[in-house]
Amino acid sequence: MDFPFDIDKAAAAAGYVTKRVGGKISGFLLLKILYGAERSALAKWQRPITGDSFVSMKKGPVLSRTHDLIKGNVLSTNSDMQKWSKHFSPRIGHNIELREPASLECLSPREIEVLEESVKEISALIKAKGLIADVLHEKWPEWKNPAEFGKAAIPLTVEDVLSEVLEDETEVERAALEIRSVASAKAALQVSR
Repeated sequence: MDFPFDIDKAAAAAGYVTKRVGGKISGFLLLKILYGAERSALAKWQRPITGDSFVSMKKGPVLSRTHDLIKGNVLSTNSDMQKWSKHFSPRIGHNIELREPASLECLSPREIEVLEESVKEISALIKAKGLIADVLHEKWPEWKNPAEFGKAAIPLTVEDVLSEVLEDETEVERAALEIRSVASAKAALQVSR
């Protein structure tokens, strides 16, 4: 996507979800819940929660940087990985555990609300359907099978997601332009710090 990634919000959101499901969670489940919340945030107020990039992978769309943090694909000396590791254990099998909850102060009440809605929605799908990757491919039609392109992952654009959550194409274009303007301003502010 086109947003500056916010590791503090990513750790807070992932920590909220992990704590909410008992303190231990599979990377797959965490990524699906977080993606669902980000998608809802774009649908409701055309803003992301974490600023993470969206990509289509074999088992559906995920948050790219968060995926890499969960998998341990980020150097341990990287500041994002250092912050992430403060809150989460390294992956054991498919699971990570919450070490220390992140402060939720960086999340707005409406962001926590969409995270909670996504926890409930994905949990209900699992209870009803068991394995949910194929169900989510239908539920989230912006997903593209990367294997068809000979790749492990394919980036999703703002328009890919917005065109599935907003009905009016003019609104999609307006929202994408506004999102990019806000993202540029945030990026400029981060550089000037």
